[in-house]
Amino acid sequence: MAIKSYDVRYLDSVATNIGTMFEYAVACGYEPKVYWNMFASSEVAKQIEKGNPRFLVGYSAIDLLDHVVNTTASNGRLLAPKPFFSRSRFYWAGWALAQYQNYKAISFFNISKAFPIEKVLALYDTLHEADITKFFSVADEYIDAHKKETNLKRIRTAAGLSQKQLAEKAEVSIRNIQMYEQRHNDINKAQADILFRLSKILGCKIEDLFEE
Repeated sequence: MAIKSYDVRYLDSVATNIGTMFEYAVACGYEPKVYWNMFASSEVAKQIEKGNPRFLVGYSAIDLLDHVVNTTASNGRLLAPKPFFSRSRFYWAGWALAQYQNYKAISFFNISKAFPIEKVLALYDTLHEADITKFFSVADEYIDAHKKETNLKRIRTAAGLSQKQLAEKAEVSIRNIQMYEQRHNDINKAQADILFRLSKILGCKIEDLFEE
């Protein structure tokens, strides 16, 4: 079993705070994906992952939100909240991800790369009343899939080509290849001429390079 990020005694409080923080952020007008990515890369998330008591139990949800906005957002100010309903899908998403982060001891940032917040929110109707272990199972699938090699890397390796060799032969920048293989760029959205050149050198069909 994975080592927890912090003592499980704090988990209910932390998960409730993060869920409330996310819900309130959306009520303040922040786009869910934008705010969650702000949080996941913030010092607040890092301190929670480290088990800093001040961030586990010393701050309210609004304090956490204010801290994220003032240290991450470009305008550095908290927007006035709009009316919102308690325990919405945003609350549930934040709560569930806090549970998963503690369970797997993976950073919020790395979870978000593999399991985008919009995917989490889409699960609300089917999972919000289910046992949290079902959410863990779905999250594990996303994390495991993200760890797998991309089709481009698998086919390139089978062809016996380094990234540099493929870049030179296909006349594609090595940076492009690296970004596709690391999933920083979506190869499914790559330009047709790039896909054509890569597939020609690798001896495969263009669709073989696509990710699910």
